[in-house]
Amino acid sequence: MTFSYRRLKSDDALSYRHIRLESLKLYPEYYGSNYDDELNQPELFFESQIKSASPENIMIGAYRDNILIGLCGLITTEGNQFLIVQMYVRAEFQGNGVGQGLLSEAKSQLIQHKRSSLVLTVYEENKSALDAYSRAGFTAISRDGKEITMSYQP
Repeated sequence: MTFSYRRLKSDDALSYRHIRLESLKLYPEYYGSNYDDELNQPELFFESQIKSASPENIMIGAYRDNILIGLCGLITTEGNQFLIVQMYVRAEFQGNGVGQGLLSEAKSQLIQHKRSSLVLTVYEENKSALDAYSRAGFTAISRDGKEITMSYQP
């Protein structure tokens, strides 16, 4: 299978909304947001960021045959870092390197936008995500209950 990766554009906002809601419905235990709350929002946070082509907050998409199958959001934080949020790959494409491809594109954005590091938080019971982040060069930097904060620095 061949996949492509790129920053989402205004025309991608509706596809983004569909896959974001799918991620919350199928895996509520891995996200800090709630499906019903997000469903009732007229516009999700990243929908507006995608439409405005925000230079500070970037949503990367993974594509198969021009269909959005994965997401990786980057939010600029104080300290010139990118916080990775909303990482998701549709179930039928998991295990095919799509997550690693999204993380590779996030690393490219890190360099392109001259940020110091990528930071993310993952729940300890999400073993596949923890393994994927470790393979991508992320290291644990702190822990708060069941949440592990990890960082990647080029």
